[in-house]
Amino acid sequence: MKRIFIPLLISVFCLHGLLSYADCTPVNKTWLKNSEEALGDLTPTSSAWYYNNGYSCAVASTSVPNSEEWLITPPLDLREALEVTLSFEHAHKFAGTPSEELTLWVAKNYDGDPNVAEWKQLTIPNYTSNSNWTFLSNSITVPVSRVGKNTVFGFKYKTTDEYHAMWEIKNLKLQSICEYVPVEGDTPAGRLRVCGQNMQNYYINYDNYSSTRANYDHAAFAQKTTRIVNAFLKINADIYAMCEVEACPEVLEQLADSLNKYAREDRYKAVSDGINEPWDSYDNNIKSGFIYRKDKVQPYKTNSAASSYNYYKNTMRIQAFEELSTGERLVVSMNHFKAKTGDGGEAQRLTNAEHLINALNRPQSDADILILGDLNCEVDEEPIKKILNAGFTEEILRYNFGAYSHCYSGQGNLIDHALANKTMAQQIVKTQMYNICTTKCGGGNYDTTYSDHDPYVVDINLGEYHEPKEDIESVQPSDGSIQKVIINGQLFIILPSQEMYDIMGNRVQK
Repeated sequence: MKRIFIPLLISVFCLHGLLSYADCTPVNKTWLKNSEEALGDLTPTSSAWYYNNGYSCAVASTSVPNSEEWLITPPLDLREALEVTLSFEHAHKFAGTPSEELTLWVAKNYDGDPNVAEWKQLTIPNYTSNSNWTFLSNSITVPVSRVGKNTVFGFKYKTTDEYHAMWEIKNLKLQSICEYVPVEGDTPAGRLRVCGQNMQNYYINYDNYSSTRANYDHAAFAQKTTRIVNAFLKINADIYAMCEVEACPEVLEQLADSLNKYAREDRYKAVSDGINEPWDSYDNNIKSGFIYRKDKVQPYKTNSAASSYNYYKNTMRIQAFEELSTGERLVVSMNHFKAKTGDGGEAQRLTNAEHLINALNRPQSDADILILGDLNCEVDEEPIKKILNAGFTEEILRYNFGAYSHCYSGQGNLIDHALANKTMAQQIVKTQMYNICTTKCGGGNYDTTYSDHDPYVVDINLGEYHEPKEDIESVQPSDGSIQKVIINGQLFIILPSQEMYDIMGNRVQK
């Protein structure tokens, strides 16, 4: 909404050049590659570890029961590393449970004694069948929180009363990166860009959740963060609205810090929402939240809930933002409606829609309202109809006829939405889908290293009102039964009789 304001001189203090990378030296170390170097500066804790010249590999083997022996790298200074990757090939036989007897660990501030080091286990993705000597490759992205001064990596070999494994390791390589190649961001069509994203259970405290809910470990969390950060910097938004993140304050603070570290500038900050649920509370351990670019916008007033329901009070959130250069404002609501799986989904999504409309009908910080989120239904389903009937338009379909954001039953579906009220729609200049993870939607696949939903953006010129042009696109099914038509972001159905109906079931004039 256009407002009168007094221009202010805004000073933006950037940490560019103050973020200290001076002590960071990239590491590129290789061991166990040829017989001339043998174990090199790798340190075994006993003769159970030795070098096999014929196969150019380190071998762990002993007949002593209940033995625990280490092969440890030299200490490395990884305090300022932005990314650390460890890769190796291994083969093994005769183990009882390889993932328990043949393991990989990391410790920082190592003082030379493996018995007192604070080891953290790293998951080895690939073990062999334990019945042959075929080598398998592993590449592990190490969380930067696990490294620091005098960081070492240790291969721990254990025997039991019953099992005495033999473990062979070769082509061990450690690489660290001190500086990323800057990501070239897209150019928004308006002054402000808002991005919506379902983060697919993005937990910073991943150790507290079962694999069926979080489905990643230390290495996968680091990989997921890297993919998200690179995508967000490419998208180049001023406001990131996210759902399916852990219901704690530190998760978005950590993501904002990662964005700043990759961007090499102090640009991004998480919106405080006061949500901090216990990790063992199944009904409350995800939320929706916001990160913003603080040289472009600032939060206006407090973050609030659009529902009082126990679960949805965290997943249906409302936040107003103010554009620093103009003083204009908008209200962004980020939501996660009831999933399609389980009983009572349609009824609950209708309740979600009712709560959202009621909340937004109450006095807001601005009259311009943008609804985003994974609403778990398409535009012709009843919950979306209810929102459209309340005066909102589907802006993704206005600019991207046939857009999809998620793979369901082998097809692309638009269940993530950008819905604007009339005054907000008049200030939107473009919307866009980024099909990052649904490129193989025909097979029902998605890129699990990122998310199972695509990001989408809304480009806005706040305060510059225009009547959206009448955009009409249509699809004629091959059987000629009905025709679907999108007019200004709204879906209409034309029957074979040529009668035209809106999605509320009302007959309209063609």
